[in-house]
Amino acid sequence: TGQHYLLTLPEQATGEISLSQLQLLWNTPQTSWQGTASVYYSEDLKQWYTLREDMPLLDVVSGQDRLKLDRIDTDMVLSPDANRYLMVVLNTQSQEITLTGVNAIRTPAQAAPEEIGLEGEGEQLSTSEVQWHWSRPQPLSAVSISLNGDGVLPVEIAWRSTEEEAWHPLKKEVLYRLEGKMSPPVSLNGGLVQAVKITTLNARLPEYLPSVMGHRDRYDLVFNAQGKAPYVLAWGNGAAKPASVEPDMLIPADLRKTYDMANLPQADIQDNVALGGEGRLTATSAAERESRMNTLLVWGVLIAGVILLAGMAWRIWRETQRKA
Repeated sequence: TGQHYLLTLPEQATGEISLSQLQLLWNTPQTSWQGTASVYYSEDLKQWYTLREDMPLLDVVSGQDRLKLDRIDTDMVLSPDANRYLMVVLNTQSQEITLTGVNAIRTPAQAAPEEIGLEGEGEQLSTSEVQWHWSRPQPLSAVSISLNGDGVLPVEIAWRSTEEEAWHPLKKEVLYRLEGKMSPPVSLNGGLVQAVKITTLNARLPEYLPSVMGHRDRYDLVFNAQGKAPYVLAWGNGAAKPASVEPDMLIPADLRKTYDMANLPQADIQDNVALGGEGRLTATSAAERESRMNTLLVWGVLIAGVILLAGMAWRIWRETQRKA
């Protein structure tokens, strides 16, 4: 069932094409609609294999904006000698919707860094707004917003780096969860993020709030240990000066043939050791404290000078009034 569309490589194509996504184009409907699409591939137009099945599609009108969920991840290679043909089956509940074109999107392959997931703590602000925050701002590269039940939810996403900062619009997105398929993570620039917020567009928040997972790139910490284990690794002192060094200072380049960075011994995390407590994270160095005291002193002198000048002006004005 559904509308069937055949896609094929051009006859003059001679090489392979790495296909990352298909973007479906359709005529503009008068009202919002949602449907699904399945993609199949073949090399002879006789035997077809499933590539993607029942992928969600959406076209939502929100005020002056139109939000579309119109891309299907494919991640396959088309070749004149192998998989040359694709078939898209469009299932809609509206007879007005027909495909007008399909864009093949090629995305260069990039090595994705390992990530650490950090769950945000949610707080509903109204029937259309909810925010998630982290106890400390995190350098997030992406954020996943997951619905807790099947459905779709058009939203506007915003973020901020501190609790006192104004919200920065990120993007308008259609969140979905349909038959186990979920909307992909939303990319961030890797800067510090203290909280994210979604505002629904022409919709109310579901009974069970979505969950949010922040993603930050994982870093490997290499340190030069002396003496016998166990070692205490202390970090987070706000008064400390940067002490990182280049890898060449730990292991000279000439020695890396023998001591490869990837084959260094691994340090396992054991029991946490309480050191300076929470106050260490916001501690300031002696230079910072001196600078702060100097600033306060300058402001104190300025304020005292203003008060003194105001008093002198008041006395002069009274003397003038008395003589008048």
